[in-house]
Amino acid sequence: MHTRQFLSLYGSIFFLFSGYGLFLNSAGVKLSQMGISNITIGILNAAFFIGGTISAIVSHRIISRVGHIRSFSVFGALFAIAALAHLMVEQLWLWGVLRAVLGFCHYSLLMVVESWFTARSVPQTRAKILALYEVVYYVSSATSVLLLSLNMSSNNIFTLAAILVIAATLPVGLTRMQQPEIPKRERISLPHVLSIVPLAWLACFMAGIFINGFFTMGSVFMLKLGYNLPKVSLFLGSAMIGGFTIQLLIAWLSNKFGRPRTIFGCACVAAVAAVCGMLLLLVMPGNIWAQCVIALAIGCSGFPLYALGLARANDVLPANMNTVEVNRCLLFVYGLGSLVAPLLLGAVMQLFNHYGFYSVYAIIATVLAVYAFMQPAVPISERSVYVPVSGNVGPIAPELDPRNNDATDAPYDADSAEQHVQATLQNTEKQQQADN
Repeated sequence: MHTRQFLSLYGSIFFLFSGYGLFLNSAGVKLSQMGISNITIGILNAAFFIGGTISAIVSHRIISRVGHIRSFSVFGALFAIAALAHLMVEQLWLWGVLRAVLGFCHYSLLMVVESWFTARSVPQTRAKILALYEVVYYVSSATSVLLLSLNMSSNNIFTLAAILVIAATLPVGLTRMQQPEIPKRERISLPHVLSIVPLAWLACFMAGIFINGFFTMGSVFMLKLGYNLPKVSLFLGSAMIGGFTIQLLIAWLSNKFGRPRTIFGCACVAAVAAVCGMLLLLVMPGNIWAQCVIALAIGCSGFPLYALGLARANDVLPANMNTVEVNRCLLFVYGLGSLVAPLLLGAVMQLFNHYGFYSVYAIIATVLAVYAFMQPAVPISERSVYVPVSGNVGPIAPELDPRNNDATDAPYDADSAEQHVQATLQNTEKQQQADN
């Protein structure tokens, strides 16, 4: 199927990501204005990703029973109900429940769209489909940040987020494409996979903290510094611009110098940026442009980590082996990082005030840099293709990875994968010692 026939799906995910991003960024604003503690804000933000985890377990059954179009309409309506219900309740525990419902609906909606992409695409078009998917993600996320800058009331923001998600149901409801089947859920031995690709899962976990920690708690951090909403959106938008514009350079660097060295470089940039951010809070506390430069650097260095982790995993596994299961595992690890991020940032920000936000990024980036520096790079001839992809996708997105095609027809086998990884890394270390 030609990619132009997916326009209705792209339209839906544009509205979906716009509404999701607006709500995710603005929820912290509302809670900060209510005088809620950073720890509580972190817990409430984490509830969203708990709902996303439940979605990966439950939603495929609902979609299989009632179909894609009706499921999309139901999940969209439920998202809007939960968003608007925030305006009617003040009990924080109910906010937690509502945010879990929002997370469940958001990732269920992504599952519907991605299963359509997967079923109606062929290996030759998946790279283009995934690339357009990423462009729509960044454009819609930038749109949500732009909407936040309009300085609307929190009630209007929640209402607009609900409207955008409801608008996402219209293109899908009017599409003429035949509904596909939902792929069966496959169980993965998580500990076994993690032992095979430790650098990959560490990079993906840290990426979850970098990206979703930034967008769940970044607005809270800026409001605590005394900035208004337009300046908060400028700060968040700077990180988004950095993450989008750096992708081609990261692809070139990782293909030339290897994934470990590129991850090391990104982590070093992030650590230095975070430390500089803390220093700027001392010497230039009210300069928004200084903070935007730091956000730009964090976006450039932190946002590509998930794609680099996936590339590392695909590098060390056998070339003829289908790695969809491994990619799903790493997406799950990214989700764990997203879940931990607001909890960690909320607690540290409560203890160390403004400096807590940057200190978390400085520490985790340093840990990642040290570990990546110790890992050998796979020879150029054995590396897979680098695919720029964000971790903020649904559970079926790994099926779209163009690295899995007709040539990778061997099913994933943990034992043979582990043997191949050990042999590859041993040969790489021997070659490096011989070169030295």
